[in-house]
Amino acid sequence: MSDSPTDRVLADVAHVRRRQDLRWGEQNHPALAPCADGTTTRTGYEASADRWKEINDARARASDTIDRCPAGASPHPHTAWDGILLEEVYEALAEEDPAAVRAELVQVAAVAVAWIEAIDRRTARAEDGAR
Repeated sequence: MSDSPTDRVLADVAHVRRRQDLRWGEQNHPALAPCADGTTTRTGYEASADRWKEINDARARASDTIDRCPAGASPHPHTAWDGILLEEVYEALAEEDPAAVRAELVQVAAVAVAWIEAIDRRTARAEDGAR
């Protein structure tokens, strides 16, 4: 087995899943709260997904934010993990077809893993810089 950053993160995820199963057993919750109106709820989630897509698209365009951005004076993108993850989560919640929900949840998991890998890289760089 390789020891790539992804493998390490997935091992952490597998460990937490085992702990969850030990604590709560197999969980088979409904996709939406039983009292929720599925159409209204999914429509709201779809609107949230669309809104986060707009935010992410705007963040991805280079802009000049000298007065409020510590990243520098030259135009640069402002893509961030919060928006990427929220867009994927809302896309999953907006789906009704189980195969589509599953595909979107795989995207959610992949973004979460990528974010964790980025945290690990930043932490490693900070530790290397402190030495």
